[in-house]
Amino acid sequence: MASQQVLDLIHEALIAHGIKAVRGQYDVRLELEDLRFEAEIFNRGQQDSTHRLVVEIYIFSPLLETQPAIESFVGMGSTREEATFQAFGKFLIGVFHVLIEGLAHHVCENMQAEIEFWRRNDAGWKVFGGPVITQAAAESTLNQAYPAFYARLERLFAANVRPGSHFVRIFLASHDGAMVGHEVVLDNETWPEGQELLVGQDWHHGDGYQAVRQVILALPEERPVALSRWAQLGKKILRR
Repeated sequence: MASQQVLDLIHEALIAHGIKAVRGQYDVRLELEDLRFEAEIFNRGQQDSTHRLVVEIYIFSPLLETQPAIESFVGMGSTREEATFQAFGKFLIGVFHVLIEGLAHHVCENMQAEIEFWRRNDAGWKVFGGPVITQAAAESTLNQAYPAFYARLERLFAANVRPGSHFVRIFLASHDGAMVGHEVVLDNETWPEGQELLVGQDWHHGDGYQAVRQVILALPEERPVALSRWAQLGKKILRR
């Protein structure tokens, strides 16, 4: 089965990072963290001798409230295997380090995920931001406005998203100065407010095709447990 090849690639990537992983019949597991990967491949036909497919990877973890988190990647190539490798390469560059650093507590020699803390009065998150992946036929211009969009997205998230863990995917594509594809997904579902923010951003659309993509993993921030009133009183007595 083609999906077995993707699982083999995930297993190899984990082992290469020094992470103990078990290759099961239908998944790859990190038993200490109870983190599990499954995968599936969907054919999208062949045109002009080019194979096109979609690789979907499913991530299960007790740290995620939405089970599973789902990531999809399009792959194209002269052979099915080449298309699979291309799709998996997108997973490896854009998502893999976010998952192992956020869900498996792995620290790479050079951390790949950008870590920030987003907060409001009743909630806080430790945010693992994946690299902003750009694709362009010539020069990428979408990334010029991306920092401004990301800052607005942070404010929207911190103000409106419920407490708990969340997984966000951002994608934007344009062709010859016009937007041709976009999505902001929150916990596997379209996020209307995020979509509105994305569409309303003043992007610098250039010539030809270009796209930008990023994933964000937001985990509840661990805060010190507040002392009870009696424990605080006890500490005051001890200090006297």
